[in-house]
Amino acid sequence: MKKENKNPVYFGLTNDIIFGWIMKSEENCLAIIRAILPELNITSIVHRETKYDNIPGTSVQEVRFYTEVQDDQKCNYNIEIKMANNDNLGKQSRYYQSQIDYAAFMNGKTHHGYNVSFVILLCAFDPFGYGLRRYQFHHYEDSIQDLRLGTQSHTIFINAQGTEGEVSDDLAGIIDVMNQKPNQTNPLASKLMKEIDYYNQDSEKRRELMDYEARLLDERSIGEEKGRREDIRNIIIEFKANQTAPSFIFQFVKNAFKDDLTDEEIQQMIDDVEENE
Repeated sequence: MKKENKNPVYFGLTNDIIFGWIMKSEENCLAIIRAILPELNITSIVHRETKYDNIPGTSVQEVRFYTEVQDDQKCNYNIEIKMANNDNLGKQSRYYQSQIDYAAFMNGKTHHGYNVSFVILLCAFDPFGYGLRRYQFHHYEDSIQDLRLGTQSHTIFINAQGTEGEVSDDLAGIIDVMNQKPNQTNPLASKLMKEIDYYNQDSEKRRELMDYEARLLDERSIGEEKGRREDIRNIIIEFKANQTAPSFIFQFVKNAFKDDLTDEEIQQMIDDVEENE
């Protein structure tokens, strides 16, 4: 008899699907933004839209959440969960800001009518290595650090691994939830954990989570296989460019990638390169 898995995978807030479900709730969305920006007078949600972008190299949808919140200045917000540091967070934040500006443009606004905007990335890792729980960026003059360009755009990174810097009690609670650390003293953290527990325990929700993870794993495996074959093809092209004997190329590829390709597949790749010369 097959033993039941007594320690099933637990899907936390940093899972794309879980994050999307949590943020579908207007109450949760508002509470999380208030926790990150307690100094703003945020009163209600005007517009909330979940968007899906392909994860690079896959066809599985990654949740990219964008919400517009009404406060004194009718600020716009783009909020996302980030699991891994791909070393281009600056460019990503620039892209997300451009999406906010484009949406304003499509609604008939010129730059004169742009509202204050916040790009907020909740990171499961420390994106910059300084240990801050909350990083915030603006545009400054290179030699005069007190001179800030009035773009009215803000970029905030929440660091789940951080220990330094003052943050609100609710944001500290959210960070605990990101780390799957119990926090019974903070009402928001307790509420989020109860909802996440429900998603993990409900059979249909859990099946959806498992299906998503399985498809993501399959797609990444396919992407890795395609990348590996492209690497081998480039090696063959390099050898051919240097007039290397086909027998040597074959043996080299066989020795280097013996667990990935059959003899027939190696020969076919060499033949394909020769045909395209």
